[in-house]
This record gives sequence, C-alpha cells and structure tokens, in this order.
Amino acid sequence: MLRFKPSANDRGRAASEAQLQAPADSTGTGPGAYLFVCYAHDQRDLVVKEIDWLREQGFEVWFDEAIDAGQRWSEDLALAIEGCAAMLFFMSPRSLSSRYCLDEIHFALECSRPIVPVEVEPSELTPGLRLSLGGTHRIFMHRMSSADFRAKLASGLRRAVSGQPLPGRGVSAPAAANAGPAPEPPSSAHWRPAAFGIFAALVAFIAMMAIGA
Repeated sequence: MLRFKPSANDRGRAASEAQLQAPADSTGTGPGAYLFVCYAHDQRDLVVKEIDWLREQGFEVWFDEAIDAGQRWSEDLALAIEGCAAMLFFMSPRSLSSRYCLDEIHFALECSRPIVPVEVEPSELTPGLRLSLGGTHRIFMHRMSSADFRAKLASGLRRAVSGQPLPGRGVSAPAAANAGPAPEPPSSAHWRPAAFGIFAALVAFIAMMAIGA
C-alpha cells in the first residue's frame, strides 16, 4: 500500500505520477484508502506533526509533499482529491482565506468526498462553507488536550474512510432511541370508580338537604 511520502532520493515526477494514478480501489475500502490533507502552508510544521502521528496509527496520508515545483499543480491535486477516501481540513483564518484551500474543499465536495474539519484556531466559516460544512461536526484542536484531540481525530477519520456518516454539528443520538415507551393515557378503568363515588356522595348530600328542609 502506498504511503504517499516520497523519500529524499525519490521525489521525481515519475514517482509522484505513479502515486497519484494508483488504483482508487486497490485497498477495497471505497473510493480510496488515503486521506487528502488541506491546510495553510504557514501552519505546515503543526500539520506535518499530526500527519506523522496519523501515519504511525496506520493511516495513509497524502499532502502536497508529493508534488515537486514545476509540476501541474491543478491536475495533480485534482487527481489526489478525486482518489482519496476523505479530506482532512485543518481550519484556520488563513486556510479559510486561501484560494487554493477553498478550491480543494469545493472540489472535494463536488467529488462527494467526506470532509473532517479540524479547527486549529478560532475560525468563522465563509457563507459558502457554512452552507456546505455548517452541519458537519468540527474537531476543536485548540480547545482540547493533545490526547483527547488525537483520540477524537482518529475516530472521526476512521468513520470517514470506512464510509460511515460523520456526526452533525451539535447532534446527539436521537432521543427516541434511548427513551422508554411513551406513557399511556389514563385508562377509563382508573377514573370511572372515582367519578361514581363522587356522584353517589353528591346525591346523598342532596337527599339529606331535602329531608332536613
């Protein structure tokens, strides 16, 4: 299985094209076995650290390390996105304002690839991305401990790669699934004896008043 991380001696055009043209179903796990990483380049050190950890967990990861300067960026990136199983989007004000990141996000959506957004800094989605991603649960990296973040990240990516639906933003399991059966309306067998007793007492009271009169 290709890891899409060329060595220092193997970063030529032929190697990159071979990686990008690998059969999409070579692993038998849907449209592709690898993750495409979308990020702002000024956060490369942070992103590479997480990519290294993901690879240690067994994830196949593609990011633009596999493309050398002078190659056809748009064609190669499109092939990589089209062949991936899911996109991992490191969200920040800089990535949200990057034309390249937005192009990658929109193309992934056109290809119906699931997107796992990781908010590395407090960020506000553009109107277009609010429409497309507003219902997708974000992983708030900047609010979590490293251990909690990585556990949640690995879980979300496994769901995405395996084709399971991602949780919606702020959505929990349907209440009806955990609730017990709805209470039944009061049965007439319970209220009829009480009503009869009240009526009998009222008749006896009226009779006593009539006799006294």
